[in-house]
Amino acid sequence: MPSTKIINVLKDDKFEEILDLFKNTQAKEVIFVLPKTSKAFKNEGHFVILENEANKSNKRVSLLCSNPDTNKLANKYNFDVLLAKDNGSKPLITTVNQFDPDDDPADTEKAEEEVADDEKIEEATLEQSERSSNPRARREEQSSHDGRRMMEEETEYEPIEPEDKSSSPVIHRNLDDDEDGYKVVTISKINRGLEDILKQNGKPLKIASQKERLVNLGVKKNSKYEPEEVDIRKVWGSQSEGLTTGNIWEGINKRTQKTFKNFPKKSLVGLGVISIVMFGTIIYISAGNAEINITPKKEPLDVKLKVSSSDKFSSVDVKLNKIPGQLFNIEKTVIQTFATTGEKEVAQKARGKITVFNEYGTTPQPLIATTRFQTPEGLIFRTLKGITIPGTKVENGKIIPGSMSVEVIADKPGQSYNISASKFNIPAFDERGDVGRYEKIYGKSNEAMKGGVIGKAKIVTESDFNAAKQTLSDQLKKDVEDSLKNQTSGLKVINASALKLKEPESTAKIDEAADNFTMTISGSIKTVGFKEDDLRDLVKQFIDKTQNLIVIPEKLTISYDNMIVDEVGNTLTFTVNIGGTGYSKIDSDKIKTDLSGKNEKEIKDYFKETVATSVESARVILSPFWVKRVPQDREKIKLQINY
Repeated sequence: MPSTKIINVLKDDKFEEILDLFKNTQAKEVIFVLPKTSKAFKNEGHFVILENEANKSNKRVSLLCSNPDTNKLANKYNFDVLLAKDNGSKPLITTVNQFDPDDDPADTEKAEEEVADDEKIEEATLEQSERSSNPRARREEQSSHDGRRMMEEETEYEPIEPEDKSSSPVIHRNLDDDEDGYKVVTISKINRGLEDILKQNGKPLKIASQKERLVNLGVKKNSKYEPEEVDIRKVWGSQSEGLTTGNIWEGINKRTQKTFKNFPKKSLVGLGVISIVMFGTIIYISAGNAEINITPKKEPLDVKLKVSSSDKFSSVDVKLNKIPGQLFNIEKTVIQTFATTGEKEVAQKARGKITVFNEYGTTPQPLIATTRFQTPEGLIFRTLKGITIPGTKVENGKIIPGSMSVEVIADKPGQSYNISASKFNIPAFDERGDVGRYEKIYGKSNEAMKGGVIGKAKIVTESDFNAAKQTLSDQLKKDVEDSLKNQTSGLKVINASALKLKEPESTAKIDEAADNFTMTISGSIKTVGFKEDDLRDLVKQFIDKTQNLIVIPEKLTISYDNMIVDEVGNTLTFTVNIGGTGYSKIDSDKIKTDLSGKNEKEIKDYFKETVATSVESARVILSPFWVKRVPQDREKIKLQINY
């Protein structure tokens, strides 16, 4: 069965609440009864959202509202408008006993005759219309639905089809009621005659509209207001005894005046003096304070502590002298070109590098030192060391030849060997008739061969070489320290100077002919950084455990030596040299307890005899001036230790 839901919307109801009700209802037709001014449906966006939700859930929407702007928007979004506009048009919702003036008079007379012949005329009320017009009824209905401000009614209905669909109102039968009872739920404007009005058991159904009646609640109004004070006076006045006027307030006033009038002035003075004395005594007893300043005995420190730090340690270990650390491994390379300053007669061979390729097969090809490589011009260069060229391999369906770089030197001195980049063959393969290897194993150079000269030329002196090495070493050290500083921010690193330098590489060696030479130096450092607070904590606990002294870490002098980095275990081991002063331990709480209530003599004896071994000097200040003993209350004793 199809169903309908009527939702009465109050003025302050929010659109989101109304939309939730619309989404959750199972009814296929929903009628919104709106006041003329309502927060819901106040803008076009609400209609857009409602239209989308109605299309999504396949529900029909109707609006009953007297606001022409609201009706205009409803028509725009294809909602049914069930109330006439203000231009005098006929209403779209009528009660059953409200007929159109244009209806057929014959139908009206016929209906009236049928009503007159019946023994009993059934009367019904449009419950929904009455609730909409009666504010009190709406409030009662609102409170009966768990305090919800939204009133709604959902019923299933069965439309009674008229014989002539052009001429009468439509009345829907409420399926929730029993067969003998009917109530009007929804009335839509369709021109119908009176003969089509629903009959019950063959009798016409008449709908009578009920009007509101005024009810006299009989609330009596006090003609006169009396203040609360007057009522209280009346009550107490009636219950007081011994007062001729019957008013307790007047009696109390008279008795009070009489009492103070008869009180002796000397007694008043005495009472004041006693109060002052008592107040002074309380101040004298409770106002005392004591300030104690103690300087503990000092002992010089000269301690050596072997400490280990590693990223494998998670916390300070006093038993094994371990602290957490972080490993740092930094490598740097510097390169620079320098001019030569020497000059002499030389006969020097050209040098350079070639890359040897093996396209012959997958088997590696060994080449001994001094293997000859020949240029197309017939110039011979020899390898300075033996090498083995890897065989071919297949990558992504392509054959990749094996290759290896090797340094070569000209077979003879002279400028003629200073050739540009070229291709080289191995003449030994051709000489023994191995054409395959001769063609598939070859060399190529990417740079020119240099250094070949006969005669007077500029050379690299020992001074040139060493100066270049020192310059690059200093630059490398600075680069490593800067990098280490950036990476170890907040950590202590104690062996930054332990930089390992590799042997420099140069394009020209000492006494070799060259106008300039390029030198390259690489270096690295591997160390462990740690937090100084962790080391101070370890030192403090170590001295406390071994010498039973208190130390102030900030006042100690600390130095390091014997730094060793275990590169396998990533652990830094070093010795900490500790100097400065240690202090005897002072039990502040015990001293406060012992001095409580003591006078000046007892205080002096206490520091001379009881704590003489740990206290170098002490000063006790009692205040105010009349206080002669240390207060019993420990909260009033302030003890300060001066290290």
